[in-house]
Amino acid sequence: MRVAFLPGSFRPDRCGVSHYTAHLMDALRFRGVQCSVMTTQAAAEHHQRGEVMGGTVGWGPGMLLSLPGAIRRLNPDILHIQHAAGSFDFRRAVFWLPQALRAAGWRGPIVVTLHEYGWWEWKGPLWKSLGPWGEKHGMWDREDFGLLVGANKIIVTHDGALRTLVSRLPQLSGRVAQVPIGPNIPLLATNREMARAALRARFGWPHDTPIISYFGFVHPVKGIETLLRAFARVLAAYPQARLLLNGGIHSLALHDNQALQYQQKLQRLIGELGLDNAVRLTGYQPDSIISQHLSGADVGVLPFNDGVTLKSGSLLAMWSHGLPVVATRPAVSPPELDRACRLVPSRSPEALADALAKLLADPDARRELGERAQAAAAAYSWETIAERHLEIYQAISNRREHG
Repeated sequence: MRVAFLPGSFRPDRCGVSHYTAHLMDALRFRGVQCSVMTTQAAAEHHQRGEVMGGTVGWGPGMLLSLPGAIRRLNPDILHIQHAAGSFDFRRAVFWLPQALRAAGWRGPIVVTLHEYGWWEWKGPLWKSLGPWGEKHGMWDREDFGLLVGANKIIVTHDGALRTLVSRLPQLSGRVAQVPIGPNIPLLATNREMARAALRARFGWPHDTPIISYFGFVHPVKGIETLLRAFARVLAAYPQARLLLNGGIHSLALHDNQALQYQQKLQRLIGELGLDNAVRLTGYQPDSIISQHLSGADVGVLPFNDGVTLKSGSLLAMWSHGLPVVATRPAVSPPELDRACRLVPSRSPEALADALAKLLADPDARRELGERAQAAAAAYSWETIAERHLEIYQAISNRREHG
């Protein structure tokens, strides 16, 4: 089976969706699937690998003319679009790609994974007059217009997206499947004591240094400012503690001068809080280093402004490493999140500091929470996710052959 992935601007070092796609491809290749990527010419030139191909200059309307021809020449058994607005530079032309492919004569199955859904919708007089009618008749939807109605299968990664999609387009419910994402860092550092020693040696910290570890892109929405203010409170009680911010600032969503300005803002806040010697920003690091940092830390922290969810690859990576996690509570908290995390209100340095300090003070609580985290992670293994994708691919391929 040959599957071509379309993940937008394919840069795993700068995009969570691209990183997810790379892990999914690895897991599928292990099961005999031939995987390739269709992306922008710039991203393909960055990779310089035969399986990563450039089919378009960018994601504007011109893509609808160039990309169908490139996909027809590649002629995969299945085209799998990995959609999140940021990975397509927030351009909307991709919403009409299924229709453009059909018009160009490509009849292969199209799968769409929604990494984001329910966060915006079309507005204006035209939508007000025609939108609800077309949505009711399955011609488009208010958020992704023709992308979903043109797909043979739609994959959602979490309950919230599933509920929203089915409520808007009940006639598509038979095409929808839910498959969770997996950890965005594999468990490579399996010896925890060796990881602890290596982590502390890397930064010149004593062997008994308590380490709190954040992991993920360092962005304004991730609550980093709240975390720094909380850590200043923790440091007053635990002067030897250290905070590790694992992750890059540059991404498809935050780049060039924006990223530089945000980094400078964080450095100023670190200085103002007197944390210069207690906080380290690692920048983007390879999987092996991040795995070592997660295995060697004492507590994980995810202080997102809108709360953590089960579609966070960073959370699942911490869980799979058996790291006890303090995270901010989302609007809707599923049972496994409550069971395997210490949840606190978002944007509250006081609540975050209190939860972190209590875990640092209680080794038994850390061990118990870490065990619950690792148990929760079992449902999100890449092996399980790859098998579920194979089932979906085979089902739509069989329907195509017999129908």
